[in-house]
Amino acid sequence: MHFDTSNLLIHRQRSATNKPWLECWVADSVDDVFRGIHIAFSSTIFRLAMKAHRQGYNTTEFLRQLSYTTLTELNWGFVKHHKADARIKSGSLLVRQLTVFMVPSWGQTPLPCGGDVYICHHIKMKTMQDLQGHGIYIPQADEIKLYENRQGILYCDRCYTEFRVDFKSYGEAGNAMFITKWMDIGEGRDLDDPKWISRKKDSDRVSWPKIDYQRGSISAAFEQTAKFMVDSLLTEQDKKDLLWKKSPMPWPEYLKGPPKEVTPYFMVRNGRFICLAEKEADSL
Repeated sequence: MHFDTSNLLIHRQRSATNKPWLECWVADSVDDVFRGIHIAFSSTIFRLAMKAHRQGYNTTEFLRQLSYTTLTELNWGFVKHHKADARIKSGSLLVRQLTVFMVPSWGQTPLPCGGDVYICHHIKMKTMQDLQGHGIYIPQADEIKLYENRQGILYCDRCYTEFRVDFKSYGEAGNAMFITKWMDIGEGRDLDDPKWISRKKDSDRVSWPKIDYQRGSISAAFEQTAKFMVDSLLTEQDKKDLLWKKSPMPWPEYLKGPPKEVTPYFMVRNGRFICLAEKEADSL
């Protein structure tokens, strides 16, 4: 069972106050900003934060509202933790989202038995096996202890989004898959800014124009360092929850067999996805 948290925080706020949705909430929902960025994001607060920044005001509270602390979801046989942080760098809003899936150590791969991976409106894995379909290397259970991510930063060619997929063994406590995502949302001045409109669902059209930017530039600007440790973003409480929170729902018996082999339809080259069908057609 996959627990969809889209609009979770706003739904909670609406339920608590029993008030109708504000027009800006409706607009963000229609544009699917919550999937394009994260569940707590507000386009209105984004614009207010950037205006305050340009005028020299303190933006701490705005940035807090554009972030969210760790949420935990209990699924069939695995646990999902996720959180997001927002910062302003060089006049642009940058957002980092961390999602961690903790699965039992007995599995042949560290992939959850359900759920999806939504990087942006242009990179969507409807199942966990789609990670392999996209050419992302998934280590076997006996590889995880010595696993080293050699693909590094991956990035979208239609919006300003970078991400990486990492794995780490926690012994008998389980194996974890980390998906760390960095996004450049823009300056918040112009509603037609490509950095902003690429966060709306309409940008998933095949005809959406491609963009070019330096690989690793967004993550480096956010972290202020080029080095990255896979679990460095976890607080002590996050680590405790990761190791000790278990799902009361067992891993489905029919999914305990060997994982299905997936034929890749993309390959990863220098951080970008290359469609194998197009590559083959070009070679003819």
